Amino acid sequence: MAIRKSVIKGITLAVAMLTLLALTACSGIPRSSGVNQGSAVVPVEDDAIEFLPSGPVRNGSIEEILRGFVEASSSPVSDYAIARQFLTPEFATEWDATTAVNVDAGLRTVMQTGDNSGELVYTQNALVDAQGNYSDVTPTLSVTNSYTFEQVDGQWRISSAPNGVVMDRFTFDQVYQAHPLYFFDSTNSVLVPDVRFFPAGASASTRITKALLAGPSEWLSANGATHTAFPAGTALVADTVPVSRGTATVDLNSAALSADPTVIRQMKQQLSASLQSVDNITAVTMLVDGATLNNAISSTVDSVLPKPVDSRPLVLTDKTFGYWTGTTVDTSTQLAPTMLAQQPTAITTSNGNVLAAILTAQGSSFVRNGNAQLVDTRSGLIAPALDSFGYLWSVPAAQPNKLVVIPTDGKQIPLEVPWSTADSILSLSISRDGTRVMALLETNGSYQLVVSALVRGEKSLPIQLGAPVSLPLAAGTPIASAWVDSTTVVSVSSDGASSHVRTQVIGGQSEDLAKVTTGTPISIVGANTVAGIRILTAEGNVLTQRSSAQWLSAVTGVKTLAVQQ
Repeated sequence: MAIRKSVIKGITLAVAMLTLLALTACSGIPRSSGVNQGSAVVPVEDDAIEFLPSGPVRNGSIEEILRGFVEASSSPVSDYAIARQFLTPEFATEWDATTAVNVDAGLRTVMQTGDNSGELVYTQNALVDAQGNYSDVTPTLSVTNSYTFEQVDGQWRISSAPNGVVMDRFTFDQVYQAHPLYFFDSTNSVLVPDVRFFPAGASASTRITKALLAGPSEWLSANGATHTAFPAGTALVADTVPVSRGTATVDLNSAALSADPTVIRQMKQQLSASLQSVDNITAVTMLVDGATLNNAISSTVDSVLPKPVDSRPLVLTDKTFGYWTGTTVDTSTQLAPTMLAQQPTAITTSNGNVLAAILTAQGSSFVRNGNAQLVDTRSGLIAPALDSFGYLWSVPAAQPNKLVVIPTDGKQIPLEVPWSTADSILSLSISRDGTRVMALLETNGSYQLVVSALVRGEKSLPIQLGAPVSLPLAAGTPIASAWVDSTTVVSVSSDGASSHVRTQVIGGQSEDLAKVTTGTPISIVGANTVAGIRILTAEGNVLTQRSSAQWLSAVTGVKTLAVQQ
């Protein structure tokens, strides 16, 4: 079962090791007593890094044992073997570290509260649940954990503690990695990513597979928007996914035998796509009770994952429409003549630039076969969206509840929205796989960026949107948002003096990019990677981030910057 690799290594292991060794000394500094030695770090599985904290100090006080236990919980090696040394033999078999990762800034209070009790007080700013689902905690939350202690051979050991671990942000970013799990959409034609976080190292393949078998996240699976192909009751036989010479072996129980050949192919595709993010895995073998399951069935994922779009800016000027090559505009696209004639203020293309949705003073139109077909003439329309199944999405800015989807026959089909309290909508866009809808909304002067899972019916017609999940916006007043790739979105906002750009992994973390200090952004598009983000300013300049420090003009004289689906 071949796996396509797409990981580009940004730094060498030697540099990472030097940096971590310098920084981990800080993570070992206690908050209420003398300085402890920081956790050691070691490379495992190519360039993954694991922390190796110290075990219990001899004759340690309750405070020292508790502090050591919290630090040791940062290492998942051998099922948190080091942390379990701080527990009584009975409780060591009961404590479940995998139920939650509570992420804090590292500023904690550890104290003894009684003859055999102690507590940890920390400020929680993120949470990862047992299935690897990440969520920011906003506003941050003050949490108090209570512990009891017993003497074991004259040494204090913890006899009760909350399940899960507490980990500072720096350590979390080194120990845990984001992995997209893949589930099928409601049409069974596309794999949809569901980002989860798991520890790097030998357990990654097992954790990913077990989470995959458990199914998609709640927001993504609502109303059948996504689902798993694995039959109910499917589980690992040995509760592990070993990796040998680059091949992960997934041995499932007999529940998988009920699958027909089509479902078996989908199961293999889910496994192949989900495990491709693990560095040391290049292939997957799927077994059922130790026997290979229909080995002749292919597991290739190319047909069920969206293809990358052209990374070049697709631009409209007074005289040309096409891809900016760096020196000129390539006008070979068949849409060029119609775009020049229509001069739209918004453009979204799909299906290799065979089909497009545009906005002009007259309304929203399809563009295909050299013609523009006007399909929505309501006033105040925002830029129309176009999905990968050929449906145009149109809605007036001041009437966010009046969303319609339009097939190429021009019939308007109302679609109920999950943002019924919004006063206005600034933008609407569809993920390139056609499975999730993102909207930029305004309610009582407050702005919100949301994403919803999409359910399709016959002929892939959009029929239902799931409950919206809120995403953080860049600082300032929002201007526009866009999809970067299948898991990442970007927004641009202005505070008057400059403009702020923020990327957000859906189900993961956000990152602020360099500020835009020249020009006034009016739209933003993505193209496969963060490096492919383009911003159009009111002055007609297309900006690209040439370095981490600034945005530079790549093209001038541009009227409209097209979105590529």
